[in-house]
Amino acid sequence: MNVGQPIPRNSNEYQWVRNAIRSVEKLSGRPSRWNGELYEEPRDGVLGSAKDGGAMTLSVDKVLKPIAMAYTAGRPLTDDELTQVRDAVLTVVHEADHLSHPLGDENAPGATPVYSPENLAVEEGLTETWAHRNVNAVIRDAGMHVANPELLTTESVDSYPAYTAATDELISGTAQVTGLPPSQVRAAMEQSDRTQRFAAVADLVIDERLADVMPPQDRQAVRTQLVQTMRPSFGEVAAAQQSEEMAGVAKSIAGHQGAQRAVTALSTTTAELDNRYHEAAVEQSPEVDHLRKFLGGPPPQAGTYRGAQGDGAVPDNVRALRGRSEKGQSPSL
Repeated sequence: MNVGQPIPRNSNEYQWVRNAIRSVEKLSGRPSRWNGELYEEPRDGVLGSAKDGGAMTLSVDKVLKPIAMAYTAGRPLTDDELTQVRDAVLTVVHEADHLSHPLGDENAPGATPVYSPENLAVEEGLTETWAHRNVNAVIRDAGMHVANPELLTTESVDSYPAYTAATDELISGTAQVTGLPPSQVRAAMEQSDRTQRFAAVADLVIDERLADVMPPQDRQAVRTQLVQTMRPSFGEVAAAQQSEEMAGVAKSIAGHQGAQRAVTALSTTTAELDNRYHEAAVEQSPEVDHLRKFLGGPPPQAGTYRGAQGDGAVPDNVRALRGRSEKGQSPSL
């Protein structure tokens, strides 16, 4: 486990983080996997991380010191300082939200490996968006707005523009395919285990579009087929986010376009399955055999990884400085 020195449990910094994690628990309605361990983040360019075992790391200079400054400055904060403080709180909320989701079973039906690039894209996109939606509530819970009310209106920094754009587009597109409100699609994804994000989308599509024509025994195969249609495009989104050549706007566009391709594939596959099941109801034997072959297609060729292995890749659960050059900060997940 790549961690620095432990943050003393009797320190103000530790108590603040503990209270923020409790705020996230209250806001999300989910228990945290945080095990009470808080460490300094030792890596340059990394603001914080949530460990699989339940520990959290935070940058002293980029997260803990700005949070302390909000209480100890004794004067109004400058615009740059407000941005630093808000981003520090966002980092803690982001990592706390990671810890509010079970990892899940990678061997379960429909599962996507936790550290595959495409799963990273969805996890980080959902988590960053959730943090931005709820950061003001955490600021209020901590009383940080009393001395600095501008914290509630300071612009937030999006650490993952490709991922947030892609997950927003996937949610919007799935809503169109299923006829469900986007809020219901997002809730289904957020409430699922991390290995089951794509499967949650597939289940919504099955329930809303295919349940009346699909034999129940085909559900697992159909879920797998739908998951496979989405994963390759989200692998491309991960590559865009990790690019050192693309600016934040370009990454956002790439994420949007990648998710559009995933939604198009999802919609097309759903329509084809629907047609084939209707045809199978008329021509049972040959059509069922052909459908079984269709459902038995090969899985997508998407690699998996477990964090940076000397290749500059950024592991899951990390909120880093990358993608912030437009805010005047040096780029470094």
